[in-house]
Amino acid sequence: MRIFIRFSYHFFLIILRFHAVFLSLIALTVVSAVAVTHVEKIPFGDALYFSFITGLTIGYGDIVVKTLVGRIVAVNLGLIGIIFTGLMVAAALRAVGESMVGKKKSQTPD
Repeated sequence: MRIFIRFSYHFFLIILRFHAVFLSLIALTVVSAVAVTHVEKIPFGDALYFSFITGLTIGYGDIVVKTLVGRIVAVNLGLIGIIFTGLMVAAALRAVGESMVGKKKSQTPD
């Protein structure tokens, strides 16, 4: 349980350190949803759903873009999602490393 708490602490510190990057990626996803709404003539809620599902590289296929501009936006959403996922994995790995260093320091006798 301690290692999980240590990991969570370090993970959220790293996320807070790079909050501007994460907020920018989320903002780009929302802006892409607005673009999909106007290009594909679908409701904003569906476009937002499409944007996050595509950005998270899940891609259920229940909403499909049909225009060239919509497809370009979808490819950009996929790239945004890959960057976002990579940053989350990097933050998790860094948090694991810092948690293990903290664990080793607490176990060594002074």
